[in-house]
Amino acid sequence: MVVGPAGIACALELRKAGADVTIFEKEAKYGGILEYGIPDFRLSKDILTNLVDNLKELGIKFKNHMELGKNLSIEDLKRQGYENIFLGLGAEKQSTYKLTDEQTDHIFKSDDFLKKYNLNKKIENLGIVVVIGGGNVAFDSARTAIRMGAKEVYILYRRNEELMPARKIELEDAIADGVKMCFQTKVTSAKVKNGKIQEIECIKTRIENEKAVDIENSEFTMKADTIIFAIGAKANETFFNNLGIKTENGLVCVDENYMTNIDGIYAGGDLVETKSSVARAIATGKKAAKAIIERKESEE
Repeated sequence: MVVGPAGIACALELRKAGADVTIFEKEAKYGGILEYGIPDFRLSKDILTNLVDNLKELGIKFKNHMELGKNLSIEDLKRQGYENIFLGLGAEKQSTYKLTDEQTDHIFKSDDFLKKYNLNKKIENLGIVVVIGGGNVAFDSARTAIRMGAKEVYILYRRNEELMPARKIELEDAIADGVKMCFQTKVTSAKVKNGKIQEIECIKTRIENEKAVDIENSEFTMKADTIIFAIGAKANETFFNNLGIKTENGLVCVDENYMTNIDGIYAGGDLVETKSSVARAIATGKKAAKAIIERKESEE
């Protein structure tokens, strides 16, 4: 089992049913996106620390610095007697697209950017920051950039406000922090000189059947020093396929009980559904645990 919202939920339900549960985590701290993705101004790390302590008190065992595919394998776990395995690794393959042929260290993926903040590794000289995306992670990235000392922060989203996947409260909080919104705007390229971003080129869009369509002759440029991609993530299909686990369209394939094509191996969270939230991830973990418990009971 790998910890995160889905993994924690699954572990808790299984332990409540009397199962022996061990959580394996590749990082030094536990919690997955709760620890390394969501910034502390949205989720106090004390809450997460208390949660992990409570899980330990319930008898759930924790092992960190254990990474599936490196120093941990499915075969190892089965040899150690683990009958069921729940995978909650998260969608680790961040989506981006090409903006320039030049090299620069000021184009970030949102997960890397947020992890640096959560590890207290401040990024200097952000300058004018452009966040590409319209989900909750885009707003977390933008508000984090403000706290890292960015001069100005803009969120550029190719659709309109009504189609934006982020919660309205995220928009309100971001605006209160000083983040500026640019709806129906798509970033097409970035001009880079001597490793530094000079400006970005954008195009305005119109909405047709909820899709963003470029408006001809509406191109414009905008000053920017840093770009953060926050346009979603997918499961690492090559990684899972090498394990023998089927995937499709960037998701791990599971049945109604969240079991993969391999008997006894389950998956949840944003490995199995797009635009997953913490609440939805928790729901998948609970449903998988329920299926595991019911299956165990039927075998007894």
